[in-house]
This record gives sequence, structure tokens and C-alpha cells, in this order.
Amino acid sequence: MPAWYIKHSPNTITAPEKEQLAKSITRLYVSYGLPAFYVQVHFIEDIPGTAFVGGEPHPNFAAVTIYHVARAFQNDETKQRFLTDVDEILNPVFEPKGMEWEYWVTEVSRDLWKINGLVPPQPGSEGEKKWVELNKAVKL
Repeated sequence: MPAWYIKHSPNTITAPEKEQLAKSITRLYVSYGLPAFYVQVHFIEDIPGTAFVGGEPHPNFAAVTIYHVARAFQNDETKQRFLTDVDEILNPVFEPKGMEWEYWVTEVSRDLWKINGLVPPQPGSEGEKKWVELNKAVKL
């Protein structure tokens, strides 16, 4: 699972932009071989007066937390390629709005992960290929 949590200032990201972002993020992971259903994108709009940057309210900010469980980066080159891919998704939406944003990636131990009570198959395995084909978790 990659799970993205995009916390943002009120009224900064429209519903069509959210859908566009979610589809772009999903395509990114599918291009890396993950089943589309692994990808979660959550938008959390801050209530005015509940989010601060540098101790001050910020009217045009997004903080993106990306959790990775299904895969871990194997080397610095892969990390940098991924960060470039993320920039190519976020920058075209946030920059024209004059937004400020930051993101970070957290890798979580795969052995603490289940979907629908099932342990996901190993990367590249026949089981994972079946999950990709069906786009859902199934008993193997």
C-alpha cells in the first residue's frame, strides 16, 4: 500500500483537481507494478484556525505524508526518481495556485500489513500478478 494524506488549507484544491491527483498518483504506482487498488489518496481539508506554519495560520498550504508498505526503496537512484515523479504530479497543481507545500515519505515494515485479513503476496510473485490482474485482494 502506498497511502497519501494530503492535508491542505480550505478551498485550495478543487474536486476535479483531487480526482486528477488521485488518478496521477495511482498511475505512478501502477507504472512501478503495483495493483491499482493498493493506492489510497486521502484529502483532508483543514478547518480554518486549526493548521499553522511557523506558528501562524497559512491560507495556502499543503502537507503531504506518503506511507509506503508494499515496496521499499532499494537505492538512492530509485529514491530520487520517485521524488522527481512526485514533483511532476504535485507541482503543476500547486504552483499555479501560489501554494506552498511539503511532502515526506515514510517506509513501513511490510510484515505488519494485511488487506482484508490477507497477507499481500510478495512483489513480483505469481500471487501479486493475480492481484494486479483482478485489481483486488483474493485468497490464493
